[in-house]
Amino acid sequence: MNWLASLSGNSIVLNNLEMMSSSHFVVFDDSDDHESENYFVRSNHFVGIDDSEQIYSAMSGLIQLINGASAINLGFDNYICRGNIKLDRLYYSKFPSISDSDSDSDWTNVKLPEDISPSNPFIGVGGSSCLSNPFNSPTTGYIELCLEHEDIFNILRQISFGFDWRNLYCIWDTVCYYSGGQKKIIKDLGLNQSRIKAFTGTANNFGVLGLEARHGVMGWQIPKNIVSHEEAVNIVNEVVAKYLKNKICFGCEFKKWDSQFRKSIQLTANTSTD
Repeated sequence: MNWLASLSGNSIVLNNLEMMSSSHFVVFDDSDDHESENYFVRSNHFVGIDDSEQIYSAMSGLIQLINGASAINLGFDNYICRGNIKLDRLYYSKFPSISDSDSDSDWTNVKLPEDISPSNPFIGVGGSSCLSNPFNSPTTGYIELCLEHEDIFNILRQISFGFDWRNLYCIWDTVCYYSGGQKKIIKDLGLNQSRIKAFTGTANNFGVLGLEARHGVMGWQIPKNIVSHEEAVNIVNEVVAKYLKNKICFGCEFKKWDSQFRKSIQLTANTSTD
């Protein structure tokens, strides 16, 4: 069984995804004139699985990772302006491969309950191809790294929940945890301690933010230094960017993947001559 999901969202983001290479997903525009926009996503991880609720859950998890990685790639401010992409409808086909299905009538829309939570999309057999270097783009590169890096997986998922005050703090919490605590992250990443204190003080304080704050009424005084929401977004964006830069060398990952591709080509050539 094969699965497709229709997508909606900013056309620039969707078009950029269509041009990216990943062994975990493919985004494509199936409109006749490529002007009306009819975007879909599919993944080899879902091929052969019959449970529609499991697929929808995993597909939702995939969209979370794509949104989180896109936000890092574009920058939080730019991403907020464009908006996230959304999973609209799920379709299945009983044809053994997508290439065997050449008609819209071959695909059936699946009606599902609304309370299905996103889950890890890396299910099934999946597959990888050295022909598609995911580190050509930060978006696909970060998703690739999720396979072996729990911290990146959880950071992308957390970012996908948005940029209100509470989730900005959750992103901060997550990166702090994987950095060994607040004092260590400030030291290791060279963060401005005063800016961080102003952000956390603002986010926590009901007197400043009212119902948007992380805490309810606590009787706390208004902090001397507070930040705007725009400043908070930029602070957390900077924290995530510095953390990832400190952890991952994208150029190194690109060369590593490219080296695996050359070895694969050489192995294939040696096999064919035997």
